[in-house]
Amino acid sequence: MTLKLTRFDGWNTLGAVKHPKDTRTVDELKDAIKTWALANKEVKEFLPHLNDMNPKHLGLVADTIELANRKACLPNDINLKSQTSAGKTLLGVLLDMIPVASKNNPNAVEFAQEVINNTDSITSKYFLWQLTGSPFLNKDYAEYFKAATPLVEIFAKSALEHPKIYSYENQMNFMNIIENVVNKDADIEKVGLLKPIYEKIKDKGYIILDKFVTGKTPIEKIKDNLSTLDKVADLFHKNGKLLDAGEYLTKNTNLY
Repeated sequence: MTLKLTRFDGWNTLGAVKHPKDTRTVDELKDAIKTWALANKEVKEFLPHLNDMNPKHLGLVADTIELANRKACLPNDINLKSQTSAGKTLLGVLLDMIPVASKNNPNAVEFAQEVINNTDSITSKYFLWQLTGSPFLNKDYAEYFKAATPLVEIFAKSALEHPKIYSYENQMNFMNIIENVVNKDADIEKVGLLKPIYEKIKDKGYIILDKFVTGKTPIEKIKDNLSTLDKVADLFHKNGKLLDAGEYLTKNTNLY
C-alpha cells in the first residue's frame, strides 16, 4: 500500500480554494502522522494523542503538519516552524492545542478543518497562526463555531477574491469577518440566517455583518422579511443598485 503522506499535492492556487475531500482512512492518517514524526520532535511528542483524541479530527492534525512542511515561493509565506515565546514552534503549540479542543470544543476543530478545506495554503497558515490567540479552546464559543462553519466557503470567496502576495490584507479581512460571527456579542440565530441571506442576494446585495448579528431587531421580523429578500434584491439590481440586505431585513417592512 502506498502511504498517503500528503493531501495537497501540486501547486496551490491562491484565493478561495475548495480542496477535494480528504479520503484517507483513520489508519492512513495515523501512518502519515507517524511518518512526519520521524523527522520532527514535536510531531513525535504528539503521537500519544493518536489513540486518545477523536479520530475524525486527525485530519486537521495531518493537514497542519503538512502545511508546516509546505513552503511557498511567495513573499508572504508563513513559517509554522518558527519559534514562539512558549519555547515551541507554532506547529508545536498547535499540536498541543488540537487534542484539547478535540475533547472540549469539537465544533472549533470542525470549523478549523472547514477553513483549511476552503482556502489556499497562505490563508490556511495565517488562520492556524491566529488560532493560537483565539477562543479555539474555549467551549463557551462552541455554538458560535458551529453556526459559522457553513459560512466559511462564502467568507473565503468574499475576502480572498483578489489575491495579494506582498501583504496579509486578504487574510486579515478573512479573520475579521470570522471574528464578527465567532463573537459573544453576536446573536446565534442571526448568524444562522446568514447563509440563506447570502444565497438570496448573491451578487445583488451586501450585508454589514457586525451591525446585523449584534442588532436588536427581533428574529421573527427578520425571518418575515427574508421570504422576499431575493425579489427585493432583484428590483435593486434592475435599477443598477446594490441592496443593503441588513437594512432591509431589520428596518423595512415586507414589500410583498
